[in-house]
Amino acid sequence: MRRELGAYFNTPIGYVIIVFFLLITSFYYVPTLFSTGLADLRGFFILLPVVLLMFVPAISMRLWAEERKLGTLEVLLSMPVRSWQAVLGKYFAGLIFIGVMLLLSFPLVIALYWLGNPDTGTIIGGYLGSLILGMIYLAIGSFASSLTSDQITAFIIGISINGIFFLMGYEPLLELIKDMSPDVSNFVRRFGVEYHFISIARGVVDTRDLIYGLSLTGLFLFLNVLVIERRR
Repeated sequence: MRRELGAYFNTPIGYVIIVFFLLITSFYYVPTLFSTGLADLRGFFILLPVVLLMFVPAISMRLWAEERKLGTLEVLLSMPVRSWQAVLGKYFAGLIFIGVMLLLSFPLVIALYWLGNPDTGTIIGGYLGSLILGMIYLAIGSFASSLTSDQITAFIIGISINGIFFLMGYEPLLELIKDMSPDVSNFVRRFGVEYHFISIARGVVDTRDLIYGLSLTGLFLFLNVLVIERRR
C-alpha cells in the first residue's frame, strides 16, 4: 500500500488527476450555487457519479496492468504475500488517493458555511456516499486492470463496466424501460449505483445502500483475487 501511494504522489500523474477533478467539479458546481442561491452541495454530489465514472478508472488502470507490462508481477507474486493481501494493499492505496481527492474539495463546504446555513447531515451523507461510490468504481477498475497489461485497455474495460452499473440507475433509461415493463425497471434500478448514491447524498443513510456498496465492492475484489491467483 505504501509503495502504491508513493507511485501516486511521487509522480505528476496523481497531482494532475486531482487538479483536473477539482477544476471540473468546481467549474460545473459554482455557477449552479450562485444561480440557485441555495447553500447546499446537492449540485456537487449529483455531478459526482459521472465525474468519478471517468476519474476512478484513470486512477485504477495502472494498479495491475503496469505490473504485468514491466514484468514485476512475477516478482510480487514470488514474495511471501498472499494474493488477497496484494489486492487489498493496492486497493486501499487507491481508496486513500480518492479520499484525498474528495477531501481537497472541502473548501466548498467552508464557502457554504460562510455564505449561509447548509444542512450538515446532507453534506456528511453526500461525502459518505461519494466514498462508497469511489469504493465500487475502484474495485471494478482494479479488477479491469488485472485482466490486461495495457493501461488504456484497462481504462476502457473499467469505464465500460462502471458505465453499465451507472446506466442501470440512470432515470431517462429507466423511464424507457418502465414504458415496456415497470417491474423490470424497478428491478434494474436496484442494481444501479446512482439509485443508492442519491439516497445517501440526501442525508439518508440506509443499511440497504451500505450493503449494496460493500457487496459490489467485495464481489469485484474477489474476482480480482481469482485473476491474480490464476496468474500465480
